[in-house]
Amino acid sequence: MLNNNLLRKLDVQDIAIFLSLFQTHNARKTADELSVSPPTVSYSLKRLRESLGDELFVRESSGLLPTARALHIEPYLRNALEAINRSAEGVAELDDRELPLELCVPEAFELLLLPRLMKAALDCSPRRILHMQKLREKLPTEELMAGKVDLLCVPGPGAYFQLHPDLERRPLFEDRFVCMARGNRPRQVSLDEYCDALHLYPSPWQSPRNMVDLWLEQLGRTRTVVAWASNYQACLNMLEELPCMMMLPESLLETLRIPPGVQVNQPPLGCPNFTFDMVWAPSNDSPRRRWLREQLTRICESDPRLGHSH
Repeated sequence: MLNNNLLRKLDVQDIAIFLSLFQTHNARKTADELSVSPPTVSYSLKRLRESLGDELFVRESSGLLPTARALHIEPYLRNALEAINRSAEGVAELDDRELPLELCVPEAFELLLLPRLMKAALDCSPRRILHMQKLREKLPTEELMAGKVDLLCVPGPGAYFQLHPDLERRPLFEDRFVCMARGNRPRQVSLDEYCDALHLYPSPWQSPRNMVDLWLEQLGRTRTVVAWASNYQACLNMLEELPCMMMLPESLLETLRIPPGVQVNQPPLGCPNFTFDMVWAPSNDSPRRRWLREQLTRICESDPRLGHSH
């Protein structure tokens, strides 16, 4: 059992980076010695500092020198790593293909792409394991660059989510919004009507606003949100009872239950279209990460419902 819950965040690589920094006093040498990227070293050092409550290494003219706390814990961490190495003797090292893939994605990814991606993963030998975490307002940039997250998916082309210059971004498909509301027949919603209406807000990622709000802000307009929900279907269910509107990516229409009497309307003129992009760190690329991107590209290109982006 761990006496400190913060220690649960540490892994074997963090300990190895600490011990290498203790010997080399240099982050670049540690990265070369352990065959990891410099951002991985920086990210691990940040986690070590947060978990152990100390700077651990301070920059001096001669390099990164250990603090008194680092000097105290170094023998314990070295013994721990040696014990882990002894426990692994005679056990074959995991192949890159056998490691789980960590994805940070919005709800649309799970509705549109995850079922077919899981089928491709289970068809592999060995079978691939996929871990999903929900996209948040603050992107997991450090985790991506350190190899803790293998792939990130965000809406594009970038007006809402700004990416670190060392990350690479590629569109998977194009999409557009439709405006859902109760009514007798589909129609074009005017900008005035849209801004005067009450709105339901589905949270495909954990953020109080999205690209629609950014677009309205550029026009000097706003909308009134009266209810938030954690997913698209919950908002659609509320539309059956409430005189409200909600925005929905058109590609999701076939994946959700549209309540009776709720119409698929055209949004106000000028409402921006968007792309659905995958993002990764080229500095931490690997065969399984390339496999993941290739599968997603193939899935999108073979689906006639998705507007392909070039």
